[in-house]
Amino acid sequence: MKVVLDLTVAQSAVARFGQNGLLATFGDAVAAATHLAGVQAQMLPAAGLALWNRVPEFTAAQLDHLLYHERSLVRLWCQRGTLHLYAATDWPLIYAAQADRATYWEQEALREGWDPAAYEAFIARVARWLAEHETMGRSDLRRLAPEIDDRHLSGWGGIFAILTRRGLACHAAPNGGEARMAHRLRWRPDLAWDPPPSEEANAELIRRYLAAFGPATLADLTAWRGRTQVEMKRWLALLGDEVVKVTVAGKPAWWLQSQLARLNSLPEPGDLPPRLLGRFDPLLLATRDRSWLVDAVGYKQVWRPAGHVEATIVVAGRIAGTWRYDWRGSALVVTLRPFGALPAATRTQLERLAAGVAAHFAAPLGECRWEE
Repeated sequence: MKVVLDLTVAQSAVARFGQNGLLATFGDAVAAATHLAGVQAQMLPAAGLALWNRVPEFTAAQLDHLLYHERSLVRLWCQRGTLHLYAATDWPLIYAAQADRATYWEQEALREGWDPAAYEAFIARVARWLAEHETMGRSDLRRLAPEIDDRHLSGWGGIFAILTRRGLACHAAPNGGEARMAHRLRWRPDLAWDPPPSEEANAELIRRYLAAFGPATLADLTAWRGRTQVEMKRWLALLGDEVVKVTVAGKPAWWLQSQLARLNSLPEPGDLPPRLLGRFDPLLLATRDRSWLVDAVGYKQVWRPAGHVEATIVVAGRIAGTWRYDWRGSALVVTLRPFGALPAATRTQLERLAAGVAAHFAAPLGECRWEE
């Protein structure tokens, strides 16, 4: 395929910010989750902050309402095997995108010699229990099946991840600190269940990824989706002429034809508004190469051991430090840790954003501290 455009690193960075809802925000949280092909939600407060950055005045209470009362968002395992928030109407799509593969727990059971028929009967039995209860947690499974293998009660998914992969379960509201799951037919009995073929579903996820995070290399696509480059190439091919080949600083990348015309209307990096991105923000998880966001020294302060990704101060399209929030009684304390000196005007903007973080949690800002 012929290269249609040569981009600088700065151009691609500004394009990603614009596409990501960090320049012009989304109308609501469901629209944001749809456009971003999911919002990473291993830590639910972090997902709330990701939406706060992209939806005006979005609050943690609104997230709770959308997830557990309106149920227009659902929390499922998908890309990279991690929990994400998706529009409930995308549930059939997320199911279809994973229907061609077994979970880690299913693969392990078969490797260890479980009888396939007996294993399927076990999964069906748990699915039946889930359908019979409003919600279930791992403590309920221990009571109903004391012989169950502890690995199937793993906080990383276990049997509930299997049921989620099969389109039968999603996360319900936690209770007493325990994660709870609900059967789809109880949680959203009104939801039309019309999953597309698996290949079409995966091509659609790639389309959304490129619309939100492109331009992207094959390595970026593979890292984001958690699948192979062979599969990425196959799904890109299904998109046909919608996809174009570009270069970013001379490196080949893929983008959507529909995005090219927007380049001329994008601002310069220095005109991008500062942001306080929360932990595991979608922008920070979108690409394998993060040099467009941060230098090598800063990288080590953001991407920490055991897969932890810190909350970041972003100024002029680059990571300029980290931040955190802590509770002091009912008030929130926000600590800002820039990598270097920041202009006074930028510091004022960041302090306003810190107050916005407190408002997101419906808490007074007890203090905004600088650690330099």
